[in-house]
Amino acid sequence: MSTTSTITSTTTTTNELSVLKCYHNQTIFITGVTGFVGKVLLEKILRQCSIERIYVLIRNKYSETSQQRLAKLLQSSPVFALHQSKFDKIHAINGDITAKNLGISIEDRQKLINEVNIVFHSAATISFDGILQKFIQQNIDGTDSILRLCMEMKQLKSIVYVSTAYGNCHLKEIEEKIYPIVQHQDFESYLNDLRLNYNDLSLKIGHEALKNRPNPYTLSKSIAEWMIQERYQSLPIIICRPSIIGNAYEEPIPGWCDSPAGVAGAILCTGLGISRFVIMDAQAKADIIPVDLVVNSLIIAGTYRCSTLFNNDKKIINITMGDQSITWGKLFNEISSFKYQIPPMKCVRNLSIHINSSKTFRDRLFLQTKIIFSHYLFAYFFDLICLILAQKPIMIKLMDRIHKGFYLLEPFSCNQWIFYNNNIREIRKLLPDNEQSLFNTNVDSIEWKKYFFDIAIGCRRYLAKDPDSTIEIAKRRYNRIEIIYKIIILIFHSLLYWSFKSIMINRFLSSSSFQIIDFFFICYIVYHLYQINGNIIKEFQSITKHFSKCFL
Repeated sequence: MSTTSTITSTTTTTNELSVLKCYHNQTIFITGVTGFVGKVLLEKILRQCSIERIYVLIRNKYSETSQQRLAKLLQSSPVFALHQSKFDKIHAINGDITAKNLGISIEDRQKLINEVNIVFHSAATISFDGILQKFIQQNIDGTDSILRLCMEMKQLKSIVYVSTAYGNCHLKEIEEKIYPIVQHQDFESYLNDLRLNYNDLSLKIGHEALKNRPNPYTLSKSIAEWMIQERYQSLPIIICRPSIIGNAYEEPIPGWCDSPAGVAGAILCTGLGISRFVIMDAQAKADIIPVDLVVNSLIIAGTYRCSTLFNNDKKIINITMGDQSITWGKLFNEISSFKYQIPPMKCVRNLSIHINSSKTFRDRLFLQTKIIFSHYLFAYFFDLICLILAQKPIMIKLMDRIHKGFYLLEPFSCNQWIFYNNNIREIRKLLPDNEQSLFNTNVDSIEWKKYFFDIAIGCRRYLAKDPDSTIEIAKRRYNRIEIIYKIIILIFHSLLYWSFKSIMINRFLSSSSFQIIDFFFICYIVYHLYQINGNIIKEFQSITKHFSKCFL
């Protein structure tokens, strides 16, 4: 049964869509502000919009109150460094989207009901595995609780719900419309059956309850959209579906990212030399869109929903790259090309990346070989050194997490979709020229070479925590690591070859039979020595320069 509402929304009466006018002196309510998108959204609104107040939903955690957690977030994140004079506009609301009535006090609830004009709901669990109950509680019931609160808001103009472009990834072409999960059953009975039969199960890819989706996350976001359509048609909601959210392109800081989840985590692990492969189709399109373009789209969507220009045909917005997507192969190959310019200070071995789609038997065999010899053999050796040095071994556990992450991301990195994204393009045209620049959503404006570099250095600065002052030291260190690693590998391969040759000569063949094989093995050694020739020369020059400064 659909929930009805008595809300009378105040709308923008001008014929021109203006973000700055829409948000002027407005009170905003944001959920998910501790997340990657939430931080950038809060920063952008603080910087560009002359708002009255911002309420953010944050739960108490351990010994910290919600206000203390907010203060810590604002003080510790570099994106808020220039906005300290506006911190008094931000107020924490203690609450939890999984709690009854959001766990908000009566006093705080009344504030929100009386004051809030625009709501951004981005809070969600974004993990890809776990029991279904977790996803229902946070992504479906949590959204339901937020919208029930919105039903009571007296000054409400618009609600922006942040979904995902992959909620309907069982389809290859995804339009800007809501897709019911099933056709033969109404929403309420479907959700009840889902809770009754699958609540305590950890649904894996291929399970019938996922309806051809790869994980419970995508299913739960699609269910939430269906719920909005069935229960909350009377609310001024607009649904935004970003694809894979990447590092910032320009704002708040080029390359900024504070979350090691997803693609940024894969880039970090390969950059540190920990991971030597990624499970991806090199030719598949990677629909990675910068977080600032996503946030600008959310802000514009909020403006559009509360304007008289709103058309119900544009209540769903796919925030995707569309035809401007690059391939996974290009992404990783371009970023790995910066390994000599901006290597991480914390890299544990030289960067080498193999992209494997794991589609054929040969691919899977090669992948398993790579996992054993290039990952786990290295991990056991690394942890052995840690134990010798009386340090806590970490690499084997880290490898396990990396492999799990790659397999969870495989359905997205080995496939591609057609996302129709005409709505945000058309809405953007309604803005005045200056606001189109202030709130850039134009994916055609991305300079990929610059963005690849910003991603690489952003992961170095904000995830690896390596300041730019260490770049020159890191270059010399990386050069040495590459020399040492190559020499160790050549020694190891030589020992293996010598052992194999000795066994074969003693039991089956004469030494003359190995002359041709010896020749090719020597060529192999010479080739790899030639590869590190430049590294050795650089190291020699560095040592010479150092001694010249000391003694001349």
